[in-house]
Amino acid sequence: MKGKSLWLVVCIVLLLSLVTSAAAWAQAGQATLVIINFVGTPMTFTLDGTAYTVSGTDTAPDGGQLTLTLAPGKHTYSAHTPGSEGTNGDMELAAGQTQVLGARLQRLAAVVSPTGIVLEEPRDLLVLFEASLTPPAPAPAPVMAPLQPVPAGEGALVLVNYIGEELKIDIQGVVYTVPADNRLQVNLPPGQVSYSASAGLSGINGTALVKAGEYSGLSFTRETPPSEPDYDVGELEPTPVVLKIFVSPVSLDEAVVATRPAGPPAATPVTPAVAAPAGDGKLNVVNYIGEMLTLTIDDQVYSVAGGGGELTLTLSPGEYTYSASTPQAGSNGSLNVAAGATTRLSVTLDVQTGQMKTYIE
Repeated sequence: MKGKSLWLVVCIVLLLSLVTSAAAWAQAGQATLVIINFVGTPMTFTLDGTAYTVSGTDTAPDGGQLTLTLAPGKHTYSAHTPGSEGTNGDMELAAGQTQVLGARLQRLAAVVSPTGIVLEEPRDLLVLFEASLTPPAPAPAPVMAPLQPVPAGEGALVLVNYIGEELKIDIQGVVYTVPADNRLQVNLPPGQVSYSASAGLSGINGTALVKAGEYSGLSFTRETPPSEPDYDVGELEPTPVVLKIFVSPVSLDEAVVATRPAGPPAATPVTPAVAAPAGDGKLNVVNYIGEMLTLTIDDQVYSVAGGGGELTLTLSPGEYTYSASTPQAGSNGSLNVAAGATTRLSVTLDVQTGQMKTYIE
C-alpha cells in the first residue's frame, strides 16, 4: 500500500508540472495589449466586438489602465469618450508582444473659408498613440540665463519673459529677442529709455530707467485668455482677442557688479558684500497670472492677488512642499529656504497650453 501511495503522489506531481508548463507555454504564445486613458473621463474601448470601460485621469503616468491578453494576429478596435469624436482601426500583434497605447484628446481648430465663413466648428478628436509603462523623467525646472558684469559707465536692463512664447523688444531702434521663460540682459548708457514689446498679436510701449552700475529688471506677462469664442457654422469667424501685456519691475538678488576701467588698481580694496544675518529666510511669491492665486505651504493657505501681486513669508530654513492653484490651473513642487536669504517663487500661465508654470530663483 505504501508503494501505491508513493506512486500516486509522484503521478500527481508530474501532472501538476505538466499543467504548469502548458499554462506557461500558452502564456508565452499570447500577446498583451495595455490601454492607458489620459483623457480624464471614462473611455469606452471596443476590441473585436467586446466593449470595455477604461477609467480616466488627466495626470500622467497614473492614467486608468486596461490590460488584455490576446491571441496573436489581427484585431479590430474602436474608442470614444463622451463629447468627442472617436477613433477606430486595426492592429497586428505578434506572440509575446506587449503593445501599449495611450489615449488623449486633440483639439481640432475650426474650418474657415477664405472669406472668413465658419464651415466646421472646433471639435475634440480622441487619438491613440504609442505609450510606455515607464514613467517619464520629470521635466527640468526652467533655468534663467545668468547675469553678466555690468560694463563700466553703463547700466543693465534685464528683460524677463514670463509670457510663454518668444518676446520681441525694440529699445530705441534696436530689436532684441527674449526667449520664452527666460531673460535677457541689455547693457545701456544710464538714463531713460523707450521700448516697445510684442508677442504674437499683443504689444505694449513703455519707458525704463537705466542706472549706472545696476541691474534694472522688467518682467513681462500676458493676461489669461478668455474662454474659446463661439464658432457658428455659416457665420463670420470671431475676431481674435488681443491679450494685454503687463510689465512690472522685478528685483534681482544678484549683487551689483561693475567692471573697473583699465588703469592702476584702486588704493583701497573693494569691501565684499556682507552676508545676510543667519536665522530665518524669506519666500517671495509673485503671481503673474491675471487672477487670484491660492498658495498652500507649511500647512498654511494664502491668497496672492493677480497681475503681479506679491506675498512675502518669513520661514525657518529647510525644504518645503507647496501647491499653487487658480480656478483654471494648478501646480505643486518643492523649494528650499536658506537662512538669511530670499527665495523667489514666480507663478505664470502658459497661454498656449493653459498649464501653470512656476519658477524658483
